[in-house]
Amino acid sequence: MSDIIVGLDIGTSFVRAVIGEFTENDTIQIIGVGKSVSTGLRNGAVVNIEATMRALKEAIEAAEMVSGYEVMSCVTGIGGLQIESLNSKGLVAVTGKGKSSREITQADVTRVIEAAKAVVIPMDRQILHVVPQSYIVDGQRGIKNPKDMIGIRLEAEVHIITASVTAVQNIQRCVDRAGYKIDGVMLKTLAATQAVMTEEELELGSILIDLGGGTTDALVLVGGAPVCTVSVPVGSSFVTNDIAVVKGISFETAERIKLKSGCCWEPLIDSYEEVIIPGVGGRAPEAISRVEICQIIQARMEELFEMVRSEIVKKSNLTQLSGNVVLVGGGALLPGVVELAQSVFKTTSVRIGIPGNLGGIMEEYRTPEYATVAGLILSNLNLRRRIDIKHNNKYNERENTKKSGGNLGKKLSDLFKEFF
Repeated sequence: MSDIIVGLDIGTSFVRAVIGEFTENDTIQIIGVGKSVSTGLRNGAVVNIEATMRALKEAIEAAEMVSGYEVMSCVTGIGGLQIESLNSKGLVAVTGKGKSSREITQADVTRVIEAAKAVVIPMDRQILHVVPQSYIVDGQRGIKNPKDMIGIRLEAEVHIITASVTAVQNIQRCVDRAGYKIDGVMLKTLAATQAVMTEEELELGSILIDLGGGTTDALVLVGGAPVCTVSVPVGSSFVTNDIAVVKGISFETAERIKLKSGCCWEPLIDSYEEVIIPGVGGRAPEAISRVEICQIIQARMEELFEMVRSEIVKKSNLTQLSGNVVLVGGGALLPGVVELAQSVFKTTSVRIGIPGNLGGIMEEYRTPEYATVAGLILSNLNLRRRIDIKHNNKYNERENTKKSGGNLGKKLSDLFKEFF
């Protein structure tokens, strides 16, 4: 029987769980999908342990019902304002006994990554990922893999992603109390790139924007690696709240109107279309133009994209990207979101990110709101492959099977901290 891996996306509005099954030919297929309403988070951070625990347990149990498997552990994502990042460099000498140049080994690559990680971070933060951007061998820049090259000096340029210690611990606490173990914690936007971005987009320079309920997160990638992470405290729930306040209706009613009649690009709407606003406290229902709802939504979404764009310009110093702006998350389902993003970012290269077909009988995950959780599954597959390669270099297949099983979760967790 193939191994099972569970991806868990704990969001401000919803918790989503996906169960993937590793097949005999080292691929993965989706066999279970679950979703539940989330009430224990605010702006991407856990504020109610019990409510979050119940929501994630409900989502996992829904996926279990479909798949027929019992979940023991999961890989989860983290995002929001508790994430910060920085770029760093490391330098090591590569010399033989006679002080001459020699081939660069994997041990040298590991040493230079460790040197790049030697940065001072606050006590209340922990390193989540260290992603190599490029290497420099004796002044020669732009090297993706320096192993087996000849050189004397090796440098590494890396992107370091840190998270709030308490934020990570609260997520772990929720998962533990629900009765599951955590195999790894990964940055949500970094995971989503695995599911929705092409190699060309990664190399040319692209922006992934995750339109969540409480926050909007963005990741800028150039040359196949991240260079900047951004989070702004505005999400799709703010759009719903605007509708509720302006029209004097409940949040739940405003959410239904947004989902049924919402649009964030006015040219897509016919002026004669109407929306029925339910009456409150005996008040008669009211028919208004759909354009009115669109104007409320468009104003907030435009502000959101402007905030993201401003933060990216401030943190990345990039003048031009040749790839795409890729939109994921529940907010990417809003009609007109591509056209509005094109207007704000001043490019036609904007698209919705939909996870590729991973196989299996489930198709619900093939929407932008499941990009993060699908990416967690794919990232886990890549990590397991690297673990297998490491062990195959040291042990034969029989010893690898005997010794690696019990520590697999810890190895996955360790690798999640270093690479993606």
